[in-house]
Amino acid sequence: MCAAAVKPAHPARRIAGMNGGARSSPWWYRRRGTVIGAIYGLGFLAGNISFDGTRPVPAFELWGGDRVLWLAVASALCAWLWRASGTAYLRRDVVFAADVQRDRLIVAGVFRYVRNPLYLGNMFLALGIAVLASPLGFAAIVAGNAAIVWLLAAEEARELEQRYGAAYAAYRAAVPAFLPRLTPADVAGSLTVSPDWPHALLGEGFCFALAVAIVPIALFGAAGVPAFWAIWVAAFVIFAYNGWRAGRAQRGPST
Repeated sequence: MCAAAVKPAHPARRIAGMNGGARSSPWWYRRRGTVIGAIYGLGFLAGNISFDGTRPVPAFELWGGDRVLWLAVASALCAWLWRASGTAYLRRDVVFAADVQRDRLIVAGVFRYVRNPLYLGNMFLALGIAVLASPLGFAAIVAGNAAIVWLLAAEEARELEQRYGAAYAAYRAAVPAFLPRLTPADVAGSLTVSPDWPHALLGEGFCFALAVAIVPIALFGAAGVPAFWAIWVAAFVIFAYNGWRAGRAQRGPST
């Protein structure tokens, strides 16, 4: 997810960029959560197909066992921190909005280092989850996530460039899309945005829960699988409930 807080170049362009005047994003952007979920599902399904009757071995068992699982835990924690660092400035309603949000261009905090911290977090999450699939499933999950992340980032970049013109072009030239720069970039016209860390860390807690869920498998092997699923399902239910509650609050009381 790419963001903002740069002043629009012209008042008329600001009006055109508000949600009411912006066109709807493509279906795969509006349903990006479903698309990403399908990539994981298909990766695990395809990766577990066997043509000789043998059980496909999870990638982590072939590539280092417990050491790889602990790396998966670290990768999921990285995903949590990267995504939270972006959500802290964007806010949840922007992160999970159906269409590309163009009403402001944030160049603050983590966005001075990388344009798409949330999508970078998605890739760390994919690496953490994919090691639980077979090697074929690992390749499908990582490649599929890389493809959808690239498409989503490109769609946002196109919309923001139309909205902000030279201001966004300067930002794109100064800040990489996915590989963070080592020093913060300065972009003319940036506005001050205060981060909301408590809500961001809690709102992106699903990644943290996944990291915790992998720990029982790393410690106890197959005996930890029930705990893995219990933690993950509980985290998903909480995530879905928080999303429903946030959406209801945004819509206001029903009449």
